[in-house]
Amino acid sequence: MLNAAEILAHYRGQGIGNLVAAADMHVTITYSRQPVNWMAMGEAWGSELVVNAGGARLMEAFGEGKDTAVLAFVSSNLSWRHEEMVRTGATWDWPEYQPHISISYAFTGDIDAIEPWRGEIKLGPEIFEALDENWKES
Repeated sequence: MLNAAEILAHYRGQGIGNLVAAADMHVTITYSRQPVNWMAMGEAWGSELVVNAGGARLMEAFGEGKDTAVLAFVSSNLSWRHEEMVRTGATWDWPEYQPHISISYAFTGDIDAIEPWRGEIKLGPEIFEALDENWKES
């Protein structure tokens, strides 16, 4: 996330606590429990992807305890990239893919009272990492 500090300032200004560290902000394209051949996943579309300001933006509560506050948004580029990865062998455990950015993993409060970030979302290059199913503990 190339403009994480700007996005976090927006939420900090609304009094949201327990914010994700700027260095940890990201958008997941695929979370595959099935090992994949990274070379078969195809080439990233560029070293930077900008989701334009505006458009559909929602704050949602994810997770078993509904304690992860996320900014959900629309991106055809990310959705197509996700589909390409699934088509070439990646798995996906949820019924649909929804691009989102986690804002807080320990959110309490009224999710509907939070004003979503409506500015640009600037994403850096794709990063492939081995799956860590215990990521919350670390």
